[in-house]
This record gives sequence, C-alpha cells and structure tokens, in this order.
Amino acid sequence: MSTFLTEFRAVHARSLAFAAALPLVAAVPLVAEFVQHVVEMRIGMYASPDAAEATADNAQRLNFGFAKVIALSLPAYFFFRWLHSGGASDFATRIEGRAASLFALVLSLQALLAWLSLFVWTDGPMGIGFFVFGLIFMPLVVRFVVAAPLGTFISPQQSIRTMAPHALFAILFPIAAMLPLMIVHYALGIGAIFVASDALKWAMLGLDSFATAWLALVMIAAQYVIATRPAPIANSDTADCA
Repeated sequence: MSTFLTEFRAVHARSLAFAAALPLVAAVPLVAEFVQHVVEMRIGMYASPDAAEATADNAQRLNFGFAKVIALSLPAYFFFRWLHSGGASDFATRIEGRAASLFALVLSLQALLAWLSLFVWTDGPMGIGFFVFGLIFMPLVVRFVVAAPLGTFISPQQSIRTMAPHALFAILFPIAAMLPLMIVHYALGIGAIFVASDALKWAMLGLDSFATAWLALVMIAAQYVIATRPAPIANSDTADCA
C-alpha cells in the first residue's frame, strides 16, 4: 500500500513538474479541451439538462471530441522521454526518427480505439464490452506504448506477457490516480449545465480545461509507472524479451 500511495502522489507531482518544464507541450490538451467547450457552448449543450441530452450525439461535438482524444495523447511522446531521462527537457523535446515513427504507430492504435468507441460501439452491450476491453487491454500493452517514444519496439504480445503478472496493479492504479481529477472534471462540466450565468459557465469550463489538461498528464505518468513496474525500458533498438 505504501508503494501505491507513493506512486499516487508521485504521478501528480511529476505531471505538474513536467507542465512547469514544458508548458507549451502541457498546454496542448488544455487548448483541445477548451475548443471542444467552445463548440459545446455554440450548440447550446450547457443551456439545460434537456439540451445536454439532446446534443450529446451532435456530429460536430463528436468530431471535435475525437480530435481532442488525439490531442490528449500527443504530450505522451515528450512526457515519457522526460520521465525516462529524469527530467531532461532537451532529451524530451528531441524528435528522433525511429521514436517518432513508433509513437505514430501507437497514436494510430489509440485513434482507432477512440474512433470505435465514439462512432461504432457507442452504447448497449457492445459499447459496454468494448469499454471493458479497453480498460483491460491498454494496461497490458502499456510497455508497447511507453517504449515507442524511446525508440524501442516492444510488441503488444511481449508487453502482455510481461504485464500479465502485474495486471491488477496495471488496471487499478491508473483509475485510482485519475479519479480525483475525473471527479473535478465531471463536477465542473455538469455544474455548468445548471448555472444560469454564461460568464459563470465559461469560468467553470475554463477551469475544467485546466483540470482536463492535468488529468491527461496524470494518465500519461500513470502509464509510465505501470510500464516500468516489471522492469525498466531502455531507449535502444532492441526489443524487450522480458
């Protein structure tokens, strides 16, 4: 439990430290979240509970939501490298061909999963099943995800074999780490529906954009924690055969 709590505190502290070190990178999810809120305000989503329900599947909102999901993942390239190097900003911001190519592969997989969840398997048993699948699958392939920006290819199969003995921690730790900010995120979003003043709505949505940006960084930091729990990941051209 002490390790769990230590890592819980660390992912929040490291995410803030990264934001201070590379604020422009950290601002990417903030801007993406705020742009989506602008779209939601324009379609009247925060006018009332009925309006929120009526516009939940608005095509414009879903399209911007898909773009936002990609934007939330973009800082991972820099954050994983920053964590791996012990906070070296020059290493974190260096764009290396192999690392960028592998990260693009990871990003493509994440985009596919996001597209399926937003536009294909959206509700019903298939929607629930796909959500549960993602909840289990992504923590198991996390070494594939984290190794990519380091220029190391770890196949999803190799990652699953390595992470399987640590599956419970890998699944539960990111959820626990993100939960406090998730509560803030939903409280601000839902709260904005019930306040009358547009100025107050904008203030709440602005705060939510900051909370979401921090949440994205916490999620990335949590992935690094669970990926390196079984063994370190080297930035090399050799695959992990652990």
